[in-house]
Amino acid sequence: MEDISEYKKIRHVPQNVNIKHRERFSFQDKLALHLTKIIGTMYAVYFFSLFILGWMFWQTLILVEPFDPFPFVFLLFLGNIIQLLLMPLILVGQNLQGRHAEIRAEEEYKTTQSNSKDIELILNHLNLLLKEIRKK
Repeated sequence: MEDISEYKKIRHVPQNVNIKHRERFSFQDKLALHLTKIIGTMYAVYFFSLFILGWMFWQTLILVEPFDPFPFVFLLFLGNIIQLLLMPLILVGQNLQGRHAEIRAEEEYKTTQSNSKDIELILNHLNLLLKEIRKK
């Protein structure tokens, strides 16, 4: 290739895949990510732990006639409801992360291909220069 400007026109230009990924989000995707960010923190673990301990303390020590005595069947029911609601949310978050990983992998592959072509072009030019030097 004689003119490098022609090559630059057809060459792959790396893109920010984070922006590309976020542009594809629907309202539901944004909501799922927001909820996943909140629930996937240690603060959520602390909150649920304090809620469970507080419930047990309230039912055993504070109330004279507790409506949920030991073994805390209603608390177990509430815990199961929360788990059933959070499982699909975790799956949605993982699917969104998987899509992001696929976009990132495709962009990295295109960039690697482009870099490989660049290196090949440079090596060809160096080889031509080396042949010219050896002639003299």
